Amino acid sequence: MKRAQMGCLAGVGVAVLGAAVLMIWAYRPPQLEVPKRVYPPNNAYDKLVAIAQRLRQVEQSTPRLRALKNRASETRLPAPMSPADHAEYARAVTPILREYRRHLDAPSKAVTLYDSLRDPFFGVASHLRELARTENYFIRSALAQNRQAEAVERATALAKFANQVSRDGTLIQYLVGRAVRAIALEPLRKDIERLHNRAALEQLLRWAREDERHRPPLTGILETEHHYNRAMLKQMLRNPQPINPVDVQWWERLPLVPQIFIKTSIPEMERAWKQIKAYAAKPAWERKASDFPTVRHPINAMLMPVLENPIHMETVSIATTRLLGCVAAIRLHRQRTGRYPNSLEALQLGELIIDPFTGKPFLYKVDPRKGFMIYSVGMNGVDDGGVVAARDWNAEQGDLAPQPAGLTERRDLWLK
Repeated sequence: MKRAQMGCLAGVGVAVLGAAVLMIWAYRPPQLEVPKRVYPPNNAYDKLVAIAQRLRQVEQSTPRLRALKNRASETRLPAPMSPADHAEYARAVTPILREYRRHLDAPSKAVTLYDSLRDPFFGVASHLRELARTENYFIRSALAQNRQAEAVERATALAKFANQVSRDGTLIQYLVGRAVRAIALEPLRKDIERLHNRAALEQLLRWAREDERHRPPLTGILETEHHYNRAMLKQMLRNPQPINPVDVQWWERLPLVPQIFIKTSIPEMERAWKQIKAYAAKPAWERKASDFPTVRHPINAMLMPVLENPIHMETVSIATTRLLGCVAAIRLHRQRTGRYPNSLEALQLGELIIDPFTGKPFLYKVDPRKGFMIYSVGMNGVDDGGVVAARDWNAEQGDLAPQPAGLTERRDLWLK
């Protein structure tokens, strides 16, 4: 009898000890380093955000300006306003658009709050995109009036703006910056067949070369996102919520369950981040699908898979910039010599002629009657003969060209 009692007491003791150990483990803060964010003095990011917010206030200040803003946003038309309306809209917004150019070469670092799950950037993002759409209208208007040098100056300034507001930011800041960049370059890509003005071509080539040096590295974005994920988990542990707030199960209300659920995700998360950063650091032609981590924990399954596409998107962005720079250089060469270069190497552009999907020069062809063709093999790594698939914005299927993916199913890429 005594042995049975002793055995029961021992079992209870082990259970209590186990529960105590589990509780200590669950409530003990995880050893996740989240370095303090350090910003440059007079951070240009703050000034650029303030300019975007002020532009929005001006455009929304009167019913008349709101109406003009809506018409300016009609991207299907190159110039959707009458000259009088255009002049009225320009008087209201041009002084503010000039301001952001003053901060394009200043040190800038995107402001991110690691200690808050409600990052104020989500409110700022719409203001940044609205500034880009306003500038996009003036780029389209300049192209419609054949003021190509002005159009390229505006587009490249806006592309630099995109770099400034996303540098060393989180993933959402990178995605907004990429959207701003696409808004900047879309009119030039659509009008690339007519872009022959010498000053415009020189500015486009100069920008493409500078962008190679000043483009925010994706490694910085991923490092910030990693730290943000760590901070988010620490915040969740301090203030645990039900796993699924929409459909709370009874067991989710039990003590320790949220803490255990969160803490068990951490070892896999840290391993996955190490793999993701190694994957992103590889050239695109060396990446294999198996290199990207597979995760099983529900928290990681929500966070990690979304990181693969931005890594590929960054390669598309690099290729697009280089292609535009190459087109400008090819046309400038022809204006100087009367003929197209026999090869891209003859342009002496260094890394600018390299397709980031292959590590080799872009595919380039010359035809006496048709002109020239230049393109990247795109994400599939296959030479599709200079054909882009309809609406294949990220070049996942066909080739990637200086021109945007069109609405037709197949399109050749010859330029003059």
